Amino acid sequence: MGVKEKIINFGYKVLNSRYFSRLFSSYRVTWELAGLTKSTARDAVLRGVKNEEEFWLSGKEVAERLKEFINENSIVLDVGCGMGRVEKWLASYCKEIHGVDVSGRMISFARKNIKAENAFFHRNNGRDLSIFPDNKFDFVFSLLTLQHLEKEDAYIYIKEIYRVLKPGGRAYLQFPNFLSDEVFKWFVDYAERGSRHIARVRGYTVPEVEKMMNSIGSKDLEIKVEGDDIIAIWKK
Repeated sequence: MGVKEKIINFGYKVLNSRYFSRLFSSYRVTWELAGLTKSTARDAVLRGVKNEEEFWLSGKEVAERLKEFINENSIVLDVGCGMGRVEKWLASYCKEIHGVDVSGRMISFARKNIKAENAFFHRNNGRDLSIFPDNKFDFVFSLLTLQHLEKEDAYIYIKEIYRVLKPGGRAYLQFPNFLSDEVFKWFVDYAERGSRHIARVRGYTVPEVEKMMNSIGSKDLEIKVEGDDIIAIWKK
């Protein structure tokens, strides 16, 4: 491992330490630091991938799942787009695709990586979707993002997703399954290390997800448990 990689790894350990979490309790600061380099940004978006090719191909797999919810006239929003991992593959199936992220670094990487003319990337305020008007999108999805927010903040985003969807528009939201062994292991690890890092993964249960989705007025709610994930699909 070279000097640069050692410095990056040390910085990432500091970023996830209990002391850093108390000093910097900001979503934006956390994700800007995570996006210092392309490699740290990839690792922050999707842990466990071996190389850049595997990272981008994982986005293709997601796009294959999501394309059934859209058509060539759809206007699509990705809440927490990161480096544009999914936009790279999904853009060709819709009229427009918009990605938002709290990190300017992530947005910069996305704009460099994704050259599709119908793909647009926006840095938002990390609190809501106020940069968009009501009833704009046909489909909104969020993957590996709401889990990094305090649940109260995630709920605000869910309400905002409802607001920006067109009547009849659909949402596809992913949450970690607290009852899975893997997600519960993360919870125990945070507890035992005393970590309250602002970007730590928060697990959810099906009743929690169902309660939140019903409270905003969603229709035709379908909740799937897929191993470590809970998927909520619904209409406005």
